[in-house]
Amino acid sequence: MTVQVKKILSGALDTNCYVVYDPENLHAAIVDPGEDGVKVISEIEREKFKPEILINTHGHYDHILSDDEVRSRFKIPLAVHKDEVSMLFDAYKNGSSLFSNVGAKIVKNPDMLLEDDQKVNLSFTSFKIMHTPGHTKGGICLLFDDFLITGDTLFAGTIGRTDLYGGDDEKMRESLSELKKLEASLIIYPGHGSRTTLSNELRHNQYLK
Repeated sequence: MTVQVKKILSGALDTNCYVVYDPENLHAAIVDPGEDGVKVISEIEREKFKPEILINTHGHYDHILSDDEVRSRFKIPLAVHKDEVSMLFDAYKNGSSLFSNVGAKIVKNPDMLLEDDQKVNLSFTSFKIMHTPGHTKGGICLLFDDFLITGDTLFAGTIGRTDLYGGDDEKMRESLSELKKLEASLIIYPGHGSRTTLSNELRHNQYLK
């Protein structure tokens, strides 16, 4: 049976935290727990999921602030792209000192550093890391068999902003070009907003034309 995806809205910016899980044994991966660790933990425990890993698609505060709380509760490793590590340690780079109403915040050392094209094997599934810089230096997408978790690289109808620390217009164009090569049937789970499909974005998203 294929894995399923549960979305949990987390924090003031409605960041999409995703729980990718096996519906039979409930083993799971957590992606971008956002700011509201209490809510994310509560939802995971209510559903009786058994997390194996915590992954950040990128290091902006609205995606990472509950990292330490969540990984401590479930005793799981935190994985980020190797180019994104400094975002966790620097409140200016991750934006918490500039935009967050909770003040400057940082995250402890990640447990696993990810690279482009790396395959991550879990007990119940596997996925590939796609390094997609542009929104940040170390932003990634997670490619599963029939869906893609895009973080803030690609949204329904638009893309992530490139005017914050680590943003780069040219890198974003290159990353989007790589996404355009994927199977059009992929379901897209973005970091904010509603899910979409790659085929829909290829038709209607001006940034993919």
